[in-house]
Amino acid sequence: MAGPLREGDPTRVGPYRLYGRLGQGGMGQVFLGRSRGGHAVAVKIARPELAGDEQFRRCFRAEVAAARKVGGFYTAHVVDADPDADPPWLASAFIAGPSLHRAVVDHGPLPAESVAALGAGLAEGLAAVHMCGLVHRDLKPANVILAQDGPRLIDFGIARALDATSYTHTATVLGTAAFMSPEQAPARPAGPESDVFSLGCVLAFAATGRSPFGEGPGYAVIYRVVHAEPDLTGVLRPLAALVADCLAKDPAARPSPSQILEELTGSAATAGNGGRPGWLPEAVTEVITRHRTRVATLLEPRPAPEAANARPAREKEPARPAQAGFRGSLPRLPGSTVVPKKRSWRSAAGLLALVGAVAFLYVYPQPYSVWLSGLLSGGASKVDLRDCATDVGGDLAMVPCWSPAAEYKVTLISNWAAAKEDRPHEPEEGCKNEEDWVRAIEAENQMACLVPLR
Repeated sequence: MAGPLREGDPTRVGPYRLYGRLGQGGMGQVFLGRSRGGHAVAVKIARPELAGDEQFRRCFRAEVAAARKVGGFYTAHVVDADPDADPPWLASAFIAGPSLHRAVVDHGPLPAESVAALGAGLAEGLAAVHMCGLVHRDLKPANVILAQDGPRLIDFGIARALDATSYTHTATVLGTAAFMSPEQAPARPAGPESDVFSLGCVLAFAATGRSPFGEGPGYAVIYRVVHAEPDLTGVLRPLAALVADCLAKDPAARPSPSQILEELTGSAATAGNGGRPGWLPEAVTEVITRHRTRVATLLEPRPAPEAANARPAREKEPARPAQAGFRGSLPRLPGSTVVPKKRSWRSAAGLLALVGAVAFLYVYPQPYSVWLSGLLSGGASKVDLRDCATDVGGDLAMVPCWSPAAEYKVTLISNWAAAKEDRPHEPEEGCKNEEDWVRAIEAENQMACLVPLR
């Protein structure tokens, strides 16, 4: 799921402003961006070692030129790219939803009707890719996004460029061994039939939650891909027969995407089809809704506070700028004055007006909301699991979780002994096993992991 940008992340790539992180792909980090026209895009930025590889740039340039011609409903269209930038980048249409891998791991295998709809959509997407002279080469559950109205293929036009580099070739093969074709193992040229084999592996995974060639070291899985028969236990008929045809060792014996689509159209239609809402289980549909809400929140314009109301910046510690929010005193309410008490009806009216003004400022302008929230929480400098925090000018300030200003929640606390050797070198090391964390902070002898509230 999309998360906020981290310190050091770029805020703009080409004409696209970046608003959040979407994850890590084979090419590099993927960011959520927005075009000048307001459209959400997924921006992939090449890793530094790829940026310095001229062979990668040449192949990437050719693949992107072809990928931009790919149409069809079931692909995430490539809308822009700059192979000559430093680093190179690519922007594709953003698809709100989890990957097939994430959905199956979190919620289990898909029902047969959903698998049929998935196969029909992916077959149509592959047909569109192949019509433009491209081969995906890296079709796997992580490269399939489950959207409200059907699946989408992503990352076509990238795998060949990655394979062209000696640095990434081995890692790419081992990382996708369970979904590669037999002809890819000895590094033979991969044609459209290779994508069909990978599609069979993907459908088997969607139906059973596991690879048809098992798990284990990459070399062992590759050996089974080349020499062993697939284990299709749990794949229901008649889908099992079609998947078995896709997994034929001989590329010429495999069906074409058009034949797969024709075979699955009847089954997909009875399930509502992958092109209409309702093709997925309710639990996965709810995840898609959360993805859409999260992205809408990240892309929502946030007006900057006026200079007169802005909180003055505090001095930060050079080594850990984010710690300042947990130490020191709360800022004073800008423009506040001490008013002597007067026992009169005017005093009562003034008090009511003041309360109303404070309530208004608390609900709307964030700097006042942060100040009042901090005041109500006592300005504690110690982190607690019940705490929430907000980002103000790069610093973290503790606020109650019911505050409109709350952005993060503390999900993990580690208390360290006085001995420094017991501490991780960086707070991030203590959060690496915590799911969905976006920030790690250190306060006094504590380390805390923060997750976004929305």
